[in-house]
Amino acid sequence: MASTFVGAPTALRAQVAPRRGSRSTRALTRADAAAQASLAVTPATVGSRSGSASVKGTVRKQNEDRFASYTNPNAKDGSPYAIYSVFDGHGGFAVSEWLKQNLAGLIVEEWPKADFCLEALSQACLRADYDLIQPPPGFFGAFGERGVGGAKCGSTAVIATLFEQGGKPTLATANVGDARILLVRDGKAVQLSVDHVPDDEAERKRIDRGNPNLRKSLVTFTEGSWRVGGVLALSRAFGDAFLKESGRFEGLGERNADYGSGFGLNAEPDCYIEQLTPTDSWVMLSSDGLFANDERGGGGGFENQEIADFLLAAPADASPESLAKELCSMAVSKGSTDDITVTLMRL
Repeated sequence: MASTFVGAPTALRAQVAPRRGSRSTRALTRADAAAQASLAVTPATVGSRSGSASVKGTVRKQNEDRFASYTNPNAKDGSPYAIYSVFDGHGGFAVSEWLKQNLAGLIVEEWPKADFCLEALSQACLRADYDLIQPPPGFFGAFGERGVGGAKCGSTAVIATLFEQGGKPTLATANVGDARILLVRDGKAVQLSVDHVPDDEAERKRIDRGNPNLRKSLVTFTEGSWRVGGVLALSRAFGDAFLKESGRFEGLGERNADYGSGFGLNAEPDCYIEQLTPTDSWVMLSSDGLFANDERGGGGGFENQEIADFLLAAPADASPESLAKELCSMAVSKGSTDDITVTLMRL
């Protein structure tokens, strides 16, 4: 059977980002006898053991979230047999749609080039962002607004990649922004992602290390939360060309008129690798609209462990898609106003 893309990648550019990003690798690997046992999820069954749902929030006119899946039941050992992604767009859906159409293909392309799977994920993210923030093609494009969907269109992303390593099922993940990946292990929710938000002091310091104007921080507390350039409540994201390095001014409006482009925003992912064991039961990817987030707005949803408890209590014959829909509905009833997208994979 041929590889299957949901949101099939368009033709990929042979262009590589001019810099390689640092990658953060945090392994939670457990080497025990249980790791030798088999899981129900395999290259042949993964497609039937996963499902997604997405609902529009009350804030925007249209749903800016996207999700994608790729499966290849004939993948060789060491190569991805499944790639699941969730993208949370802002300033429009052009960037999240582009990622839906292209990011899995970039990962597949980078995978055999890399010495390590997390390097492939990191490089694919950087290549994607490099393409996303370019000016329009052609002579007059050089004078136009940078970025797919415009300079103020962007997206977060979470990616879960399944492959076999020496015949053992392995999960490699990457995230950019504040969408999350959860692994349900031993009945507990293990977060395999980092919330990239300027509320995090380490992220604020990272951004301000490149500040050319020492009299004014690149991150300010505005409208009840920390924001890059006073506007974006994320410290890493795809797109958002106006907050990334450029040789020209792209403007933030009069209140920030002393700023040019270059705010320390990047799309360098945090990555994890995890050898799966029979104590692992679910993987969940979701945009941030699912989660409790009173401080940053749009929340009122779930805590991580609530999601794990819900999945563990679900009937054995409940489909992942139906459970994803139920999670979205429950988050809305708990007060979430944001777009919500959930992808579930039963292990």
